Amino acid sequence: METANIGGISFSIPLVLILMLMATLLLRAAEKRRRDLAYFSSSYGPLVYLRLGAVDAITTDDPAVVREILVRQDDLFASRPKLVSAFQLSYGGRDIAFAPMGPQWKRLRRTCVEHLLTTRRFESFAGNRALEALHLMRDVRGKACKGEMIDVSQVLGAFTMNNVARMLLGRRYLGAGPAEVDELLNLTRELFRLLGLVYPGDYLPLWRWLVDPFFVGTEKKIRDVSRRLDEFLQRVIDEHRQAIEAKNLTDGEYGANRDFVDVLLSMPGEEEEERMDDRKMKAIMLDTFAAATDTSAVASEWAMAEAIKNPELLQRAQEELDRVVGRDRMVRESDLGDLNYLRCIVRETFRIHPPGPFLLPRESMKATELMGYHIPAKTRVFINAHALGRNKSVWGDDADEFRPERHLPADGERVEVLRTGELEILPFGAGKRKCPGATMGTTMVLLALANLFHGFDWEAPEEIDMEEAFGSALRKAKPLRPAGHGGATFGGFPVPVTGR
Repeated sequence: METANIGGISFSIPLVLILMLMATLLLRAAEKRRRDLAYFSSSYGPLVYLRLGAVDAITTDDPAVVREILVRQDDLFASRPKLVSAFQLSYGGRDIAFAPMGPQWKRLRRTCVEHLLTTRRFESFAGNRALEALHLMRDVRGKACKGEMIDVSQVLGAFTMNNVARMLLGRRYLGAGPAEVDELLNLTRELFRLLGLVYPGDYLPLWRWLVDPFFVGTEKKIRDVSRRLDEFLQRVIDEHRQAIEAKNLTDGEYGANRDFVDVLLSMPGEEEEERMDDRKMKAIMLDTFAAATDTSAVASEWAMAEAIKNPELLQRAQEELDRVVGRDRMVRESDLGDLNYLRCIVRETFRIHPPGPFLLPRESMKATELMGYHIPAKTRVFINAHALGRNKSVWGDDADEFRPERHLPADGERVEVLRTGELEILPFGAGKRKCPGATMGTTMVLLALANLFHGFDWEAPEEIDMEEAFGSALRKAKPLRPAGHGGATFGGFPVPVTGR
């Protein structure tokens, strides 16, 4: 009990009530923190210090400060804080996204980059991405022919999920059929919700033991989602082990056709372990599913919303597609480099609707000096990518306006959606912690949008609500459900490409 004295009268306040009051204030601040942090930076300077419960923290939306953190002092700020949800859902920090900086993280990232995300392997799955684009168009056409509204989040989520499944698992559906894709999509979204939750226990340690188990139950929900994801991932690993044992395959016999799980199963473990630990494999698999599916689908939905809301923008994109691709076939991946205006749309989407409104929090590994200020060790760093993309000192007075034309080069050269060394637009982070799947994610967004814009005319039955739902992924608060019109056949497939 904590005791307070007022006017000589002594009374006791249960410690749990003090904690609940503090947590309530923390959560109220958290609900507004993304916009408030942008206000702090614009009002108090490019670098703002915050005291969140027992934790030191800094935030910024200024490119100069971001460069100092992510480039010049990247080594010092490359670690991750031990957050309750991230630690539980990443198998104790055995993944790539949330593991603290160290030898284990470096080995895991190298495994992912060298065996899943090489240029050669990525290009080898181009045919699969084309098939998934075909399935996407068939799905949308079927709904359009029935006069149904299109749940853009669902169809784009299935498109990205199945693309990742082909690379990771070697097959399209993650089990018996589409229902399992929907189940995993829902689990992935709940995962992102929990990761984006501001949990008081991360800032008030006693909350975990005195309040949450009895009154809130957040950690119970985290454990439940973790268990369900673990069951799915373990089933996948067991199926691959059984297949390998049944065929008695060696590297030489099936190396060219291995999926990523096969590669993980062949990797040696640490020290004297013959093979990589199952928990590490599952952590890497979960990173790949979550990062590649949800963020790409979220970005594509925002781009669709902006295009449908601005018919002139959609028309200009369609005219470019007709000119480059023609009206007698679907868009191919080889066409994407020539679709400059579409690339501007995606780049502008990454600017104004970054898939992650805040980069995953970093933590200083030791005390340092930043922009003339002393930063203690273990200070948490929140880089506000959402505010950075709307910073008027960088983008001008129309920074809040969706205007793809701002990215068109005067010389007519190809628009680079992601520019090397750029820190003003950060859809995939930067520095040592930059997402290794940036090329894959960008390609899937471009391919999905190109075919959906090319194949259909789009209209919304009511004004599109552009309210944002902040979390670890920047979703639309109200899902986009427009109507798609158009349909034709080519190559024997009922695919809408010329029906506009």
